[in-house]
Amino acid sequence: MKKYFLSYKTLHYANALVVAALVFFPALVAAESLDEGVLEDAFLLTLSDALGAYDIDVTSNLNSREVMRQRIQRPRLGRFPDLPTDSLASSEEIANWETAYLESEIGGVAILLDEIPAITTEVFTGRWLDSDGEKRLFITFFQDDLAAAEKLADVVSAYGHVSDLYFGAEHVAAAGQLYATAAQRLAIDSRSARRYRSEVTELDFLGERVRRKSTSLFVDDGNRGDDSQARREPSVFLKETLGDEFNQSTIEAIIVPGGVALGEIASLNFVPSDLIFDGKELMLVGEDGENWRLPEIDLADAKALFDYVTRSEAINSDAIVDIDGEGRVRISSALRDTDVGFAIMHADTQPFEFVSNLPVTKSVIIDSGVDWQQVEKGEPLQFEVDYEVRFLSADNMRIAQTRAALKYEYASERESSEYSDSWGRYVGRLDDNLDYSGLGQSMAGVATYAGWLGLFRRLHEDQVSFLRGRYQFMKIDKSGKRTPSRY
Repeated sequence: MKKYFLSYKTLHYANALVVAALVFFPALVAAESLDEGVLEDAFLLTLSDALGAYDIDVTSNLNSREVMRQRIQRPRLGRFPDLPTDSLASSEEIANWETAYLESEIGGVAILLDEIPAITTEVFTGRWLDSDGEKRLFITFFQDDLAAAEKLADVVSAYGHVSDLYFGAEHVAAAGQLYATAAQRLAIDSRSARRYRSEVTELDFLGERVRRKSTSLFVDDGNRGDDSQARREPSVFLKETLGDEFNQSTIEAIIVPGGVALGEIASLNFVPSDLIFDGKELMLVGEDGENWRLPEIDLADAKALFDYVTRSEAINSDAIVDIDGEGRVRISSALRDTDVGFAIMHADTQPFEFVSNLPVTKSVIIDSGVDWQQVEKGEPLQFEVDYEVRFLSADNMRIAQTRAALKYEYASERESSEYSDSWGRYVGRLDDNLDYSGLGQSMAGVATYAGWLGLFRRLHEDQVSFLRGRYQFMKIDKSGKRTPSRY
C-alpha cells in the first residue's frame, strides 16, 4: 500500500477545489446529521453541510442508541461519550495507536481550529501545544476510509483551519505526539472500520451502544468491562471511609480493608500553570514564567505514580496494595511489576514486624496530609507528609474499626520520619519497648511516594496543563521488579 504524508501545503492547494464544489453544486450540500446533539457541537455543525456533499455523515455521539439503530450507509464522523474533552490518551492507548499506525492499518487527521497560514510541521506542533483544548482535535480512521479522511482534511482546510493527515509508517513520532496531546478524540465510523479488530480505543468503541439509562459504554468501575483485571485489583475503597480519631466507624461496606491506601491532595504555596518534561526531569512553570524544580526521583518511579493517580481517579479508590492472611497479593494494575509497587508491597508487611501484641487482623498505612513548599528560590521544592500506621479489626457487624493508630511526619529535606502521636482503644496495649523510630523509617519510602501522589493529584484536580514533553513522558518504561502472586 502506498505510504505518504499530506502536508499543509498539499491540503492548502485543495482548498480552492472544495470551496468551488460548495459554491457551484449547492444542491449536493445537504446536512446529514444523525442525531439532534450535533446542533450543540459547533465543530460538527460547521462542517456538516460540506461533509454531507462528500457522502460523510456526522454525529455528536457515535455510541448513541438512536444512532446505532440506523443502518450504516456511508462513513460517519463523530465523537464518543467516553472520550470527553481533555481525556488525553494513556500510555497504553498511545502504544496501541502507534503499533497499528506503523502497520499502515490506521491513520489520523490532526485539526487545529485556528486561522493561521500554511506552516511547517514543527511550527504546527508548537502552536498545537500552545492552544486550548477546544482547538485541538484528532480524528482516527481505518485504512479503508483514507478517501473519506482526505475529504475531511480538505473541508477543514477550506473552512480556514489547519489540518494534517498522517498515514503510513512515516512520521510516527509526529503523529504520535499529536495523538497523545489531543484534547478531543474523534473517529470515522464505517462498515470496514467496525470489522477491523483492534485495541485502538477509538476503533474499539465503534459499533457499540451506550448502556441503558447511561451515557457510557461501561459500568462506573473504570475497568472498561475487563472483569479479570477488576478481580485482581485490591478492594476498592477511599481511605476517608476508615474514619479518624474522632469518627472511627464510617465505612459503609462490610469489610476490613488493609494494606496501603494513599489519597491526599497536596497543598501548595505556589500556583503552577504547566507541568513540563524536558526528557530528563519534570518541572513546574507558573503563568509568569517562573520555574520550580522538583526533587530528584527516578523517572520510572515518577511514571508509575503518575499512572496510579490516573487509575485511582478513574475507579474512585485509594487502595494500592493488600496482602491477605494467606499471603496473596492484590495491587493496583498501575503499579503492578514496578519498583514502586514492589517497595509499597514490602512496606505493607512491616507493621506487624514492629507491633505484634495487638488482637487485630489488619494493618493499613494511609496519608493524612501532604504539603509542598518553595522554601528557597532556585532550590528544589520540598514536601512534608503526615501519615498513619493503623491496626484494624472488625466489630460484631464486620465493619472495620481502628484499634490503634500511630502518627508520623515525614520531611523530604531530611528524608526521615518522626513519630508524633497515637490514638485508639488499644494504644495502651502497645509494647513499652516498641521501636517507633524503626517503624517510621520502614515507611519512609511509602511517605515519599505519598508526597508525589499528592502533588500529581493536585495537578489533576487543578487541571494543570501537561502537554510539553507529555508524549515522551508517557512512553517511559516503568517496568521493574515483578509483583509476586504471594508474598
